[in-house]
Amino acid sequence: MAPVPPAVLGFRAEARPWMSVRPSRLAATDAAMAERPEVSLAAHTTGPTNLLAAVNCRDTLHLGRYLTTRIAAPDGIRAIETAPVIRTVKRAGALLPPDRRPR
Repeated sequence: MAPVPPAVLGFRAEARPWMSVRPSRLAATDAAMAERPEVSLAAHTTGPTNLLAAVNCRDTLHLGRYLTTRIAAPDGIRAIETAPVIRTVKRAGALLPPDRRPR
């Protein structure tokens, strides 16, 4: 089963913010990101950034407001580099049964 494309649900603007977060604030920042309805993915990474999110917004105005107000709010974020999604070539995945989901 493939995931539902965000556009089908009315989200026409997608972006992938790559964040550099103070290590001491990473757990709190990723928890805050995971609670936000615009975020469909929050993941720890390595390299110049250590937190990635998949953000889905209604339109570019909503995305702009999100990036300048809500995502900028956590005090642990030192820098953000945002990559807007211009075109999705492939979106695939399967839903795991509840007993197989990571805890």
